Amino acid sequence: MAKYTLLLSILGLAALASAQCANPVSRPEIRSLSPEDRARFLSALNKIRENGELDRLSKLHVENADTIHGHPVFLAFHRVFVNDFAAALNKVDPGVPVPYWDWSLDATNPISSDLFTNNYMGGNGAGPQGCVSSGPFADWKMNIDSPHCLARKFNQGDSIAPFWPPEALLSMQKTCSQYGALSSGIENGCHGAVHLGISGDMSTMFAPNDPFFFLHHGMVDKLWYDWQMMEPNTRFQMYDNVNYNDPAVTPDDTIPGYPNMHVKDALDPRNGLCYVYVNSGSGEAAKRLMQEVDRQSALKNGGPTPPPQSMSAQPSPGGPSGLPNMPSPMSSAGQSPAGPSPAALAAAASAAGNGAPSADSAAQLNELTSQVSRLSGPGGDKASASAALHNQQVNFLQNVLLNSMTPNHGLDVASAFLNRHNRFLHRQVNALMRREQEETPGLGLPDILSGLASGLLGQDGVVGHLLQGLGHVVEVLPQGLGETLKAVGSI
Repeated sequence: MAKYTLLLSILGLAALASAQCANPVSRPEIRSLSPEDRARFLSALNKIRENGELDRLSKLHVENADTIHGHPVFLAFHRVFVNDFAAALNKVDPGVPVPYWDWSLDATNPISSDLFTNNYMGGNGAGPQGCVSSGPFADWKMNIDSPHCLARKFNQGDSIAPFWPPEALLSMQKTCSQYGALSSGIENGCHGAVHLGISGDMSTMFAPNDPFFFLHHGMVDKLWYDWQMMEPNTRFQMYDNVNYNDPAVTPDDTIPGYPNMHVKDALDPRNGLCYVYVNSGSGEAAKRLMQEVDRQSALKNGGPTPPPQSMSAQPSPGGPSGLPNMPSPMSSAGQSPAGPSPAALAAAASAAGNGAPSADSAAQLNELTSQVSRLSGPGGDKASASAALHNQQVNFLQNVLLNSMTPNHGLDVASAFLNRHNRFLHRQVNALMRREQEETPGLGLPDILSGLASGLLGQDGVVGHLLQGLGHVVEVLPQGLGETLKAVGSI
């Protein structure tokens, strides 16, 4: 029966991939669902656990773990995988909505999100095994990778370290010009932070046991989709191995676990897979932030001021409503404060790059270095160090983007991180690859480290992209982004 079900799934996905879609299904942010639709979704989740479909999905993810992580197919596989999940839900409840979770809305304090209440996905696990004992998935018994309770172990005890905020995500999307740069940046940055934040089953390769996995990867897929929509004429056909050590890849490559599916079948979900995303509001607020930066830059340089643009979220026809729109930015007095001179910025960057960062920068680098040095230790220590390192990356990005952007702080920290920590991290990665080790089951630590080094710090990496625009932001907004964030509304 299991083989028959798998065959039907593969044939169904292949048929979808070869079809043109006249009316794509809308995927909404989960908090925009009506209480009735949310109840349908949660009920369908329980049904696919009972009928074995959730086990099938988790097993498929485990069996292909080595080929779907740390490789260019990461985004394409998970797009098809989430669509497989959607098909499983629709078998038990035709037409049930399949939402995503925009965790960037909860970036500053994830534990305060409605998602961690019993009306949504339930909260942290309890006891030595971290068993989930409240909410719609209380007392779930899982079979993959072995019999156990559904587990969650938040990475800060009773709370969760911050996620990437909307403006960091938009910066990544705007500066990544190639598929591989985006894929590696997502996988080794914002994607990993959510997995390790919730932890328990979510920090293993059988993470699909936890329904949070599919809400999270819906958001990951939406980040790719939104990036594609920025240049739809080219990006819906784009697939490459930038920032990966893989040999050349092509859209004709087969997707692991789905022998009748090729990467080209997953590149444009509007056709074939037949769905689109409904905006949540976070992207619109971040875009207004960037518009404000551009506006102030134009005022400072005496150029034409960019016209205001409407950023309201528009669902696809027939789709559910999005979250409420964010408030519009307040008008400016028209005076832009003078920013630091290019010479001052260059001097700060040079000092940082030559190993002379400020006290704040040195403290951050020392903490990062201590976490990296623990990555070659015992298995349990490696897991906690990996989680801590991800948290440090998130904190670093938030500090660079949100704290006071003076030459001796924001640019200094960023330059020091890129120029100094880059070399140390690569040395640690190479040393770790050469030694035999017993990994924490499912963590895939070498892949995490290798991808981290290339996706965040390598050529065309996320940190490099952020740095390209950092001097511009520092010059335009020397007092930091805090006041501008207030102007465009809470994110």
